[in-house]
Amino acid sequence: MQTEMMSPVKNQAKNGLAFEVILDVPKGTTPAKLTPQNTPNRQLTQEDIIIKLQRAEERRQSLEMAKLSMISEKNQKIEEAAKIREEQNLNFSKQTEQKLISKLEASKENRNTLKMNLMEKLKKTDTKIAQIKEIASSTADVLEEKIINKLLAAEENRLANISALTERLKEHEKHVEEVRNATMGGKDEELEEKIILKLQNALDNREDHLDKIKEKMREHAKRIDEVREKARLQSPNSSSCFEQN
Repeated sequence: MQTEMMSPVKNQAKNGLAFEVILDVPKGTTPAKLTPQNTPNRQLTQEDIIIKLQRAEERRQSLEMAKLSMISEKNQKIEEAAKIREEQNLNFSKQTEQKLISKLEASKENRNTLKMNLMEKLKKTDTKIAQIKEIASSTADVLEEKIINKLLAAEENRLANISALTERLKEHEKHVEEVRNATMGGKDEELEEKIILKLQNALDNREDHLDKIKEKMREHAKRIDEVREKARLQSPNSSSCFEQN
């Protein structure tokens, strides 16, 4: 029987390898199981009970200590997490405050830059207005001088024409007087009427010429007043622009 159990058994794997399995009888003896029948009866003494109670108390205390340790570790982790969260909130608040301060400073700088640009533009505008005013004033002065020169020249021409006309009238009267003295006839009255008519026409023409000259003088004076008024209106407008800004 023993030889039969120790005989090798050949097995072959799927990949073609062969191996042997040798079966043998168990060696040694297994310990017998304890049963209530073969367990030795022993009575517990008071000392054993006290020892067991002490051990149970120690186990209970160790469990409580372990629980307390776990709770303290958990509380410590919660406190650390709260500190980290508080630090993060503080850092976020500081960063947000810094960003707001930077934005306010940038906005202030932009506002100052815009203000400076506006003031520069207003200064340029005032300079242009002053130049226009100066040009208008010089133009008005030149125009006034030209008008005055023209009026003086016209007055001189008028006086010269009046003088020439007076001389011609005197010569004509002299000629009439000579003719009158020479003829002393019926044609004197007709000739005198013609002379008077010519003199009247000459006087009318002179008055018309004087009226035209006066009208031109009034028009030139009106233009001078208009140019001066425009220059005066442009000057306070430029100063008021600076005062408002």
